[in-house]
Amino acid sequence: MQSAYPPTSPIEDSSRVVADLIELDPRVRERPGPFEFWYSWTAPPKQPLSASFDLREAARQGRLTSTVLAMVAGSLIILAVPTSLAIHNPTLLVVVSVLLTIVGIALFLNRIGKGVWGRLAVVVAMNASLMISVLTWPGGLTTNTLPIFDIIVVEPTLVALALLPPVSVFVVAAINIIFIGLVFYLQPHSADLVQVMRFDGYEVVTRPLYLLIFIIGVLYPVMRSILRTIALSDRAKEIAKVQHDLADQSARVEEEKRELDQGIQHLVGVLTRAANGDIQIRASLPVAPTLRPIAGSINMLMARVRRAVQSEVEYQLTRRAAAQLAAALRYSRKHQQPLQLQLSGNPIIDEIVAELMNNQSRSLPGLNKQRLEPWRETSSSWEPQ
Repeated sequence: MQSAYPPTSPIEDSSRVVADLIELDPRVRERPGPFEFWYSWTAPPKQPLSASFDLREAARQGRLTSTVLAMVAGSLIILAVPTSLAIHNPTLLVVVSVLLTIVGIALFLNRIGKGVWGRLAVVVAMNASLMISVLTWPGGLTTNTLPIFDIIVVEPTLVALALLPPVSVFVVAAINIIFIGLVFYLQPHSADLVQVMRFDGYEVVTRPLYLLIFIIGVLYPVMRSILRTIALSDRAKEIAKVQHDLADQSARVEEEKRELDQGIQHLVGVLTRAANGDIQIRASLPVAPTLRPIAGSINMLMARVRRAVQSEVEYQLTRRAAAQLAAALRYSRKHQQPLQLQLSGNPIIDEIVAELMNNQSRSLPGLNKQRLEPWRETSSSWEPQ
């Protein structure tokens, strides 16, 4: 089950947190053992609990393969090689040497992460080597070869259960049963074996079959249970990760809700003050990102309101100054008097007033030049001051 998230994603971070919490349990934490040096040469690297299930399972299977093949190689070197030399059986020595070579190749494949082919080759080679040792035993089928049948039904079966999928043990068992039956039926028997078969032939034939049935009946459910436990533990880790993610998500949702509530209250306060006439107020950017465009829009609206108010004030001032100028013009025309104008403070009207006064000065040269001063309003009609 490969991870579907990038290494730096929040999901992977939460997975690492859950893995660290699990590894704190001393029942789960794996301590370095005496085989660490051997594993460093013959097994894939150890994976942390935060890795995917496939990677961790491949690492576990690789370390198990390294251990089993070390035992197989040790038994061949310590027991099989001296036995082949002691009985002067060069064929057996060649078979053992080939099996050791296959074990070495399997260890190399296991180290580079392709141990499945090496494991399969070791199981096949072990079965084949034991069968060849029976077929090439000096003197044919004797009482000395009977223990080899026990080894045939024990060693390859145990190795197959440890290294291959549990269901493969039935294939190995079927091949061994067929081989044992054909050997007892076709292989020539020595005199001592004929005598043993005459008195206890049934036990001689059924003993390896009984061992085979017992091993499969006990170890096959155990291996299935172990693999199921491994899968369930991985599922429990995934569930813990999901729970951790849900808790983090709930905390993030609560934090975002709190930020939204605070931001909404701030914006409502800004709009309330604006409605009460405070047009100079501005909305500060809220923490919640979703409210920032709204705050920007409110500030833009308030800026436009301020410009509109300023334009309205300027319009009213211009209108009042224009009304005063019109009143002065009417007064001058009615009483046939020179214009007496004053500055209104409005740049547009003041420019008109200045032009009118200049024209009046040019048309009436004897008139003293009047100094323009600001107008003052009276409570009644307009009167020049």
